Amino acid sequence: MKTYRAAIIGACAAVALIATPFTPASAHQRHAGLVFGLAALGAAAVVGAATIVTAPVRVLAAPLYAPGPAYYQPAPAYYAPPPAYYGAPPGYYGR
Repeated sequence: MKTYRAAIIGACAAVALIATPFTPASAHQRHAGLVFGLAALGAAAVVGAATIVTAPVRVLAAPLYAPGPAYYQPAPAYYAPPPAYYGAPPGYYGR
């Protein structure tokens, strides 16, 4: 079992190494300039402010989105033992 596990881990590592790009990531001369930087900074500020402002709403709404109670199977049903045999009353068959 351990050999299968080692083989699977080795195969996953080999696939991960093959899937990696061969050239390093580089952003040389790919920046958009001052306007894009200011727009990104403004967008980050707006998103941060919206997150902080709406945090109390999220906290108050959390009970509404909480998962329901866990489902438990019903308790086993215990039946009464079968009744004993009750014979016919005396004189029923004409004796």
